[in-house]
Amino acid sequence: MEQNFNHVVAEFAQAAEPGVPKHVRLRNAVLAAIRKGYLKPGDQLPPEQEVSRAVGLSLGTVQRALSNLANERALVREQGRGTFIAKPMAPDDLWQFRFVAAYGKEPLPVSIALLDRQVLTDRQPWLDVLGYDERGYCELRRLIVVNADYRCLSRIYVRISRFPKIMKIQPSKLTGNFKRVMADEFDAATHTIEQFAMAVDLGKDDRMLLKVGAGTPAMEVNTIGRTFNREAITFQSVWMPAGKYYLELLAGARPNGVA
Repeated sequence: MEQNFNHVVAEFAQAAEPGVPKHVRLRNAVLAAIRKGYLKPGDQLPPEQEVSRAVGLSLGTVQRALSNLANERALVREQGRGTFIAKPMAPDDLWQFRFVAAYGKEPLPVSIALLDRQVLTDRQPWLDVLGYDERGYCELRRLIVVNADYRCLSRIYVRISRFPKIMKIQPSKLTGNFKRVMADEFDAATHTIEQFAMAVDLGKDDRMLLKVGAGTPAMEVNTIGRTFNREAITFQSVWMPAGKYYLELLAGARPNGVA
């Protein structure tokens, strides 16, 4: 562990910038070591006093940096044991929603089909979340079928410069839990998700795909997936027409969810 933490010390020394608070520099150094793989989930950091001596900062400054990292869920601080690199939640623990026929019932079966994959470069709502990318964004359009008789439409967006291989991944790998794809293919584990919903009118093409008539009420659920340092790595929109099933949001680790 001492050798791995030396990478934090090196990152801290290289990150010296006028006007940047020392606790922010230390925070950034730890995140850089995590991002580059020097510190891995479950690794234990040295005691705070040792960190203080290693980077030449006061104990209070070190504690402030580590507390901020814990608040960002990059670290886990356990009383009497120490401070550890956080283990990201398993993708199956981050199902965004699932459908049930009634309260307390088991989730209904779900199938997902990839409709198409394309590169978009025009300005869209996801740009403000994912950030500008001169190479554009990959859009994955997927059809979600619940219990064989209810349809939803999903569009997922990722930055191509950040995840260039996304355009070459086999289509069969893109029909399940997309967070698992991000974790397995890009080592970009989703730590948290944020969701926003609003009532919308469906366009003609979407109504035809979802097999609903004009004027059918619908809901749009937008989900942001974030990894270390709260970096937004995915933006997903799902359109759900009025139907006969209940929608359970922010579900836990149970099968037959949609992610």
